[in-house]
Amino acid sequence: MTVSEAVGDVHAVDPALLGTPGALTLYVVDAHEPAVVDTGSANSPPEIYDALDRLGIDRTDVAHVLVSHVHLDHAGGAGHLAEELPNATFYVHEDGLAYLTDAAALSRLKRSVDRAMGVEDAYGDPKLVPEGRCSVVTGGERVDLGDRELELLDAPGHAPHHYAAYDPATEGLFSIDAAGMHLAGEMRPTTPPPGFDLEANVETVRRLRALEPAVNLYGHVGPGGEDAVGELDRYEAMLPEWVERVDGLRTEVGEDVEAIVDALDPGWHSPTVRRDVAGVLDYLSDGEGESEGERTK
Repeated sequence: MTVSEAVGDVHAVDPALLGTPGALTLYVVDAHEPAVVDTGSANSPPEIYDALDRLGIDRTDVAHVLVSHVHLDHAGGAGHLAEELPNATFYVHEDGLAYLTDAAALSRLKRSVDRAMGVEDAYGDPKLVPEGRCSVVTGGERVDLGDRELELLDAPGHAPHHYAAYDPATEGLFSIDAAGMHLAGEMRPTTPPPGFDLEANVETVRRLRALEPAVNLYGHVGPGGEDAVGELDRYEAMLPEWVERVDGLRTEVGEDVEAIVDALDPGWHSPTVRRDVAGVLDYLSDGEGESEGERTK
């Protein structure tokens, strides 16, 4: 586990997702009312506790936990954190709330992830968050950190249950997965099934760009570069190009994920390229003519 300064009093935490350093970034905001942004997998909380210890933040002082979306590499640790951070409120998108508070919904989500990953407990064994500890996010809310407020923005596209957060004090944008992946200085698409929606994602990126952030705070991975607005511009242009490329290869080789991945230019490759191809295929085959709200969440 590593902790490093991201911007101002925002610190980046690498929990070594799936035992791999550099696969995921979580954030701790050392404000008057400290906040944790994203919870990682169900195996990540010990790394978060270590980060809090290093920063001199008592667990009882953590006031806010922002769960950007309920994919289990980002939300799997929420229930464990709820037990150890007794005074924290958990901010969860309205479309994802059930997956963290309802046992049947969480069980379905875990089974689907384990099937997709091909291994039991792929992201550990998540626990429920008591619904009374949750604050529902629809977009437009503010989180009072005592010395400033974070602005929450509905950010669908990567998933319908995704939101972003903007910190005016540092001009840092917690875009997480809403604005792509930032790997070794290069942008890559992140378009997982079943909720990827091209039009919604492009519109989200445009709204985030209007904030003119100084730095993008990605989930995969870490703070971005010095030109945050340029990164958002590149991702807005990249998304339709990516979907068009996958669609073209679908015509050439059929809806075979491996065949499409093999035919892609190396510049499109990322650690999740197979999943992201599958998400585009799902969007193309099931999403045409439907609104995101009509699709499986």
